Amino acid sequence: MTNNQPKPQLTPIGSAQAAAALAPVTHIYSDLDGTLFAPGGRLLADHAGRPSFALAKALVALQEAGIEVIISTGRNGSQGHEILRLLGLTTFIGELGTLAIEGTGALAKKRYFLGDWANVALAPGLPPGVLPAGLTPYQLIIQSGAVEQLLAAFPGQLEDHGFVVGSESDVTVVFRGNLDTHAANALLAAAPLPLQLVDNGIIHPLSHTLVNCDEVHIYHLVPLGTSKAAGVAADMAARGLSAAQTVAIGDSLSDIGMGDHTGSFVMMANGLDSAAVWPHLAKRHQAGQLTFSTREKTADGWVEFAHALLAAKG
Repeated sequence: MTNNQPKPQLTPIGSAQAAAALAPVTHIYSDLDGTLFAPGGRLLADHAGRPSFALAKALVALQEAGIEVIISTGRNGSQGHEILRLLGLTTFIGELGTLAIEGTGALAKKRYFLGDWANVALAPGLPPGVLPAGLTPYQLIIQSGAVEQLLAAFPGQLEDHGFVVGSESDVTVVFRGNLDTHAANALLAAAPLPLQLVDNGIIHPLSHTLVNCDEVHIYHLVPLGTSKAAGVAADMAARGLSAAQTVAIGDSLSDIGMGDHTGSFVMMANGLDSAAVWPHLAKRHQAGQLTFSTREKTADGWVEFAHALLAAKG
């Protein structure tokens, strides 16, 4: 979208059109940071940081109405186990659709979705798509040298994100910065493993070492051919869900693709601050795909969405 092209007008989540789309919904695919959680990854706070039970109440009300919330996020598996336990949910699609966790504790089941890696020998002598014994996809990416290659190619524009909570990822390597992802992915085309760098939206770190960077994005280095959208599509197929039974909600470019599979997509008000999302929202608008928006930001917007869904369900 060029600067002189008008942005599409998104329909509010509280509208009659949204109510008609939400009425048959039984499953929500929701991003976490910038979407369900308040800034700082908080559950018991509103967008401004004030103590609030509103989000917890909304989650309980949805469960009482028989509506399942399925997390789809960039967060890693260690965090996923705790998030499911604390929120009382059952399914976590993490690391931008490359990892799925069902259940908690000793009964938890973990699955990888590795995209184009299914067609590649990941170690000498192994069939395509088979991981070497004792190695995770994350460890294979580290061994490939792609991390050092990206950091060297984009000095001052990219740095390690360094999760504060949770341990090493299962699949993805996480960075923060501001760069041209097309240039980064052109560089990765020569990597020994099929990889891609994905923009997962704007963040607000307390400190960083980036140079001349007024807008900090979080990036995930993932297997080529993977996405949140692919993870959601796989989960929907496993459950036998129709598009009409589902809705996706998020705040970033990587979230919008979930709406290609769900019946509708809800864009958080704070996500509209990113110029990167508008060409994709315009494409959805031109294709007639249902896209709604919240008035409020982060947790407040998610509560607004939950109330609209519950009202649509009657």
